[in-house]
Amino acid sequence: MSTPRQLNILVCPLGWGLGHASRVVPIVRLLLESGHRVVVAADANSLALVKSSCPYLETKFFPSYKVQFKRGSSQLLPMLWVAIRLPFINLREHRKLKKLVLENHIDLVISDNRYGLWLRGIMSVMVTHQLRVIPPRPFKFLTKASEILIRHWLKRFNHVWIPDNEGAGSIAGVLSSPNGLTNIQYIGILSRFSGIAPASNFKTWEMVVMVSGPEPQRALLVELAANLAHRYSIGCLVVEGKPQNGSELRVVDGIWYAGHLPDEQLAFVLRSCRYLLVRGGYSTIMDLVTLGISGLLIPTPGQTEQEYLAHYLSVKGLFRSVPQQCLPQLDLKEAERRSIPLHSEYSGSQRLKSCVDGVVFRL
Repeated sequence: MSTPRQLNILVCPLGWGLGHASRVVPIVRLLLESGHRVVVAADANSLALVKSSCPYLETKFFPSYKVQFKRGSSQLLPMLWVAIRLPFINLREHRKLKKLVLENHIDLVISDNRYGLWLRGIMSVMVTHQLRVIPPRPFKFLTKASEILIRHWLKRFNHVWIPDNEGAGSIAGVLSSPNGLTNIQYIGILSRFSGIAPASNFKTWEMVVMVSGPEPQRALLVELAANLAHRYSIGCLVVEGKPQNGSELRVVDGIWYAGHLPDEQLAFVLRSCRYLLVRGGYSTIMDLVTLGISGLLIPTPGQTEQEYLAHYLSVKGLFRSVPQQCLPQLDLKEAERRSIPLHSEYSGSQRLKSCVDGVVFRL
């Protein structure tokens, strides 16, 4: 087999939280190690996170549509508004992509959950674990229709890479189970912690809280976690998920905060804490499974996917979970960090490299 030529590759993660940026990090690293030119186009927060792992990366500001949640437990209206606007958002991003591709002489586009980022005549790959969505309770009757719509959107891509394992080893459950598409490939679990050595000379805390997702729910979780730490009088670190704030530690009212931590330091504090509280985002779950640890999942209120994952993984015995509104009465023993046996079905594999090589050699 001949050596592939150097390609210009555009990687575009969705900007709804940092999970989408986090999980493209191993893809970006692999492409850079293979000698390709990689351009990451995303929101400012996402760019900051990816650049913290790949400092010399070329980047472009290409923001996603922003979603704003409410303070209550029901997010029905915000999510309905997003669903109504999504086809128009996809069309707008599709048009903007043409300019990016021409200006940067792009050969391959890799999109993470941005459905408008495909072009005829350009190899396009979608990274997503969502082959179906879980509508809010009043709209359960739309489950099949939404699956058909997603299948229609995903058919436009040459390849759909699913960051999960097929069958019994799945951690996304019904979300990533086959839906009739013929262009899907299961690439195994993606995590920025794959292959890194956790730092061993960094400060430790009894409780660590990883915050993510949109406001105001992000701020509410920080407030509830700080109250919990004060109630039990324990040392607590809140990792805010804001890379633009840097990794410098600061103390406010006895609680430690960091906007972001380098991968090696974050892996160390996650593995060394006694109590671990995290959002139920899929990328965070993949990170923890990769590290072989389990914490307490606190789904963002009204986010049906996170609520499903929390229930599914609790039944599977990998995680515990609790609704956000129950945090004030939480028995801290529920948040104790546990080890997850790294069975072969959960551990990383060569599937990502095989999929990347398969696409690159075709170009």
